[in-house]
Amino acid sequence: MDSIGSTAVPAAIAPVPRVRAARPATVRAGGRSARIVARVLESTLEVLGQDGYVGLRIEDVASRAGVNKTTIYRRWPGRTELVVAALTQLAGPPHAPEIGRLEPDLHALFMSATTLLATPAGRGIASVLIAGRGDPEVDRVCSVLREMHRTPARRLLEHARQRGELPPGTDLGLLLDVLTGAIYGRLRECPDPLDPEWVRRVIRLVLSGVGAPSRPRSVSRT
Repeated sequence: MDSIGSTAVPAAIAPVPRVRAARPATVRAGGRSARIVARVLESTLEVLGQDGYVGLRIEDVASRAGVNKTTIYRRWPGRTELVVAALTQLAGPPHAPEIGRLEPDLHALFMSATTLLATPAGRGIASVLIAGRGDPEVDRVCSVLREMHRTPARRLLEHARQRGELPPGTDLGLLLDVLTGAIYGRLRECPDPLDPEWVRRVIRLVLSGVGAPSRPRSVSRT
């Protein structure tokens, strides 16, 4: 699911209900404080990928980031606020150019997503987006982020249906569930970036199941 580490956060996920806000601080872009914040947030995602949300400890994040725990607590009061900050600042959706043919477009998009999510920080994102978190505030953010990660693929499917590459009555939500479930589920279990040919086979299998033609039908114009 769409780069991590520098992706700007859409305004839609900025407000997080009832999460105790971190202390306001002025962080100069490129300055020492900015570098510390970036290191801590990246380390948070890496620990998430290794230990999951339940196993994440502030001590482990601090050790990985090379800072004191007090440095983290000055900005983020607790684990929930820290994870929310890491996700909203670093978990942007994948991106890939659209050429107008569904199979290669989906393949490029999913390979972009899986390459990003196969990094240590990306596995932290995948961990909370796929697995259970058990924290209602993190769950709210993950719900929005999950939809953000699905949007580019949904857009490709909608364009393909308009071109006639998918039958008119295709359930795009269900099709997207099957594709993302198979590919992201495999990514969660596989320690390395996914084999591009395996991803291509999955896409072909799923598209054949909905009766997608091998070539797009021409769209009639009146």
